[in-house]
Amino acid sequence: MKREKQPAKVSYFFGPGWKNLGEFIKIFWNLNRDDVRKRQKKFESGMGVMSIRGVANLISCFMLILFGTAFFVIISGAVSVILGIAYIIVYILFFIVWLTDRIYLLRKRIFVACPNCKEKYLIPTYRCPNCNRKHTRLTPGKYGAFYRTCECGEKIPCHFLTKRGSLAAECPNCGYSLSGTETVPICVPVIGGRSAGKTAYITAFVYEFIEKVAPRNGLRIRHYNQKMTTFYNQEIKEDYLHGTTRMTKTENDISQASTKAFNFMVGSDKFSPERLVQIYDVAGESFIDNTENEEQLQYKYCQGIVFMIDPLAIPMARNHMDEKISEVDKNSVGTMDMDIILDAFMNKLRQITGKSVDKVISTPIAIVISKGDIKTLSSFIGEEVISDYMIKHELSMDSYMDVQDKIIRQFLNDNGMAGFVNNIDLKFKNNRYFICSAIGHTREAGHYNPKGVLEPMEWIFQKADPAMKNAWNEHKFGNN
Repeated sequence: MKREKQPAKVSYFFGPGWKNLGEFIKIFWNLNRDDVRKRQKKFESGMGVMSIRGVANLISCFMLILFGTAFFVIISGAVSVILGIAYIIVYILFFIVWLTDRIYLLRKRIFVACPNCKEKYLIPTYRCPNCNRKHTRLTPGKYGAFYRTCECGEKIPCHFLTKRGSLAAECPNCGYSLSGTETVPICVPVIGGRSAGKTAYITAFVYEFIEKVAPRNGLRIRHYNQKMTTFYNQEIKEDYLHGTTRMTKTENDISQASTKAFNFMVGSDKFSPERLVQIYDVAGESFIDNTENEEQLQYKYCQGIVFMIDPLAIPMARNHMDEKISEVDKNSVGTMDMDIILDAFMNKLRQITGKSVDKVISTPIAIVISKGDIKTLSSFIGEEVISDYMIKHELSMDSYMDVQDKIIRQFLNDNGMAGFVNNIDLKFKNNRYFICSAIGHTREAGHYNPKGVLEPMEWIFQKADPAMKNAWNEHKFGNN
């Protein structure tokens, strides 16, 4: 397939250089030919072989043809060989520069995940900062090693060392404006049924991480773009401070993405380049019914999954809690069976990734029971229950998360969810159970007071990124 021509000037060594060599050979040959013609005219204008001068001119013609051509071949061949060797050396150097760029991207696990269409790319489409022309293959090559010259005359970087990622970029597939194109993505879909608490969880995690975790761990936060900055300040902060949450909208406009992503960059002196955190949220109805407007390609490359469970959607568990549940919470209960939700998710995974039914998935999955502030629920899997177990078995605080995982598994097994737990174990190599309360109390009863929202993400981050684990390591997790 023919590669798309770039709006840039070809490097001297990949076109103009060979053209100049051809012109040199042509000029050199024409000079030799002109000398032969001059001798030929002198011979023809004289008395030919009937005179000594004529014989001399004829011999000169033959000598010029013989030795001139030989001299032309020798000189042209020598120049071509010397320049050819020089060009080969240049090509090797260009290849090495290209290879270092490619190795850097692959070794650092850098790629671009479009938040809109969910396509994944190694190199997106970059735009010239001067004329806005699109450069679809901005890598070292025939247009330049470290920089290329746009058709408008602007020199633009085409290598990671020259800060290619500083250019404006867009998705080659849908044209969505991209940021953080040379960062390491940490993509985490948050999935679950309707009213499972996904949006509240994302709100609590994002605020807690940006405002609390980052400062105490020396992490630097940079918002994805102005739109994300506005969304954080006007939506996430406002919801957090007022104890509210938004029901994720089922997107009916097919031109708009059903799954929304909140993105921000994380920097640190302990790792380079920055990490791009992408958290995906999709309406429960669209997720279960498989009616998203775009293909959910993020499941191919995501570094972890958060699976939210509404404990009030578990019939046996709900029977224990009916008298203690507020009217607000009763009106926001997810009624979809957990096994149906898991089956819908597994079908989607197989559809997107092409993996067989029997294939074990290595992507870490955090099963998070939401609404942990319900008092009756905490009497089964709350902090006191975990602490009592640790005291009884003389365990250190480092084992807290492992004990929590064990107790939640038992709670689910005891309340009719044994099949769900077994399916998770069979299908996901890395899985762990958590409990959280995103808001910390009934909705709209004061600002968020979250508990347990950081641990699932911290576990996923540690599993996905050793450098991130070195920077954010506030909890200990076993190997299960």
